[in-house]
Amino acid sequence: MSDIRRVLVVGGGVGGLTAATSFARRGVEVVLIERRPAFDVPGVGLGQPANALRVYDALGLLPEILASGFAYDRMYIFDQNREPIVEHKFLLGDERVPATCALSRLTLHEILLAAAERAGVEVRTGLTVGEIQDEKDRVAVVFSDGRSDAFDLLSGFDGIRSTTRLHLVGTTFAPRPSGYGGWRVQVPRPDYVRCMEFLLAVGGKTGAMPLGDELMYVFHICPEAPGAVFRSQDYPDLFKARLAPYRSYVADVAASLNASSDIVYSPIEPLLLPWPWFRGRVVIGGDAAHTFPPHLTQGAAMAAEDGYVLAREALADDVRLDVRLMRYSQLRYARCAFVYTFSYQWMLDEQSARTDAGLAAIRSELAMNGSARLAASDRILDSRIV
Repeated sequence: MSDIRRVLVVGGGVGGLTAATSFARRGVEVVLIERRPAFDVPGVGLGQPANALRVYDALGLLPEILASGFAYDRMYIFDQNREPIVEHKFLLGDERVPATCALSRLTLHEILLAAAERAGVEVRTGLTVGEIQDEKDRVAVVFSDGRSDAFDLLSGFDGIRSTTRLHLVGTTFAPRPSGYGGWRVQVPRPDYVRCMEFLLAVGGKTGAMPLGDELMYVFHICPEAPGAVFRSQDYPDLFKARLAPYRSYVADVAASLNASSDIVYSPIEPLLLPWPWFRGRVVIGGDAAHTFPPHLTQGAAMAAEDGYVLAREALADDVRLDVRLMRYSQLRYARCAFVYTFSYQWMLDEQSARTDAGLAAIRSELAMNGSARLAASDRILDSRIV
């Protein structure tokens, strides 16, 4: 019999819900806590590549996700006028699993939350961990409401500002501003936008991702001062100014932005925690352990993989728990390190254009090597973990 019979999952995002469901489907009693009193998930979208879709398939969720999203098998890189530079057909997926399916973050969350509840996970909202006491054969927890409880394992999927990570490593490793930020908004989808695409200009990159037959989201990545805080009422004008160099549908989106536009801005703050991702009976995953620039659309995917692999490895009761958790840490670190390195370098390369001549050089290099580089990434990320 496994020595992991009762698990606390901290955090109700993609990674936490996937971990909770994966543990519960293996017969473990799971309590999931979420600091927010309600799941007010922002309405932007998520591309879920084939490696994430395989995790959801293992949890019985693939048909629902495919029915709720927009599947596509390639991506384009254009210039600011939407003139083509690169077309890349993904080497991801198979006959059952498409290369990518994108859907709204809210829809994905609703699917994962319902799956966790069907699996028997007890979900408690408006609750955080106030104190963690890691003991030899259990981890004792005091919650923010004053109640206490004990578990065989605490799994922290509590995001980029993780308190569980603070318990493990303090402030030794923490997210740092990259000097870049991301702007996002959901808008109606023109018929001709049928896959993820990027548009490059001097000083930034914008693009779109379809989320359904009628919907897509437009994003923009550009240099932003570290620590910059913008007033939400200024978002439309700020976003509009950043989209000014672009033509085609991007110009239409910029013209449509107003006070009612649901614009989301966030700084890009990369983090890659060295292994081990645990101490004693406390372990972390998802954004608590790693955050990436969004270029490979692998943030949520890596969190989902973390949750699935953690449950699988933690319940492989052939060796001591610390050996199992180290195996999880090493398996996940290697894969996440690739995503971190590849996406960060991609961001730096594309954002390096400060003149028209610099942009022309980037365009020429991408036309020659862009698809081959993405193919190398595809082959690594399509390697099976499920």
